[in-house]
Amino acid sequence: MADQSNKTGTAGESDRPESAARVLEELAELEPELRGAAIIGPGRTALAVRSEDPGWAGDAIALLGAVDAAGGREVDSAHIATEQAEVFVVREGDLALVAVTERFVLASLTGFDMRMSLRDLAAEAGSA
Repeated sequence: MADQSNKTGTAGESDRPESAARVLEELAELEPELRGAAIIGPGRTALAVRSEDPGWAGDAIALLGAVDAAGGREVDSAHIATEQAEVFVVREGDLALVAVTERFVLASLTGFDMRMSLRDLAAEAGSA
């Protein structure tokens, strides 16, 4: 699985994409059933992506937009289960994490791992 990070950012956030890529790597270790994940920052820009598919960042951003539109506002978290996969969205501050896993993962554990990963990244950015 390839890691990609968007190197653009404001002066105070220059290392945020690298930190986001590290967070996705750690999440993949915690969640071996992870198929793809993206951390999305302000302005709906992908800070880091973990996927074999080069279009995954755009798909994750579109999914985040669809989940928000369905709720009529930015959602804090969402879980969608299909016959082929499970989709998770969590938010922390100005960050969102979208992940797709194999079917039948422990949803509460996956959501918890994602939330803690995103909180670590948000706290790291806040202390920079």
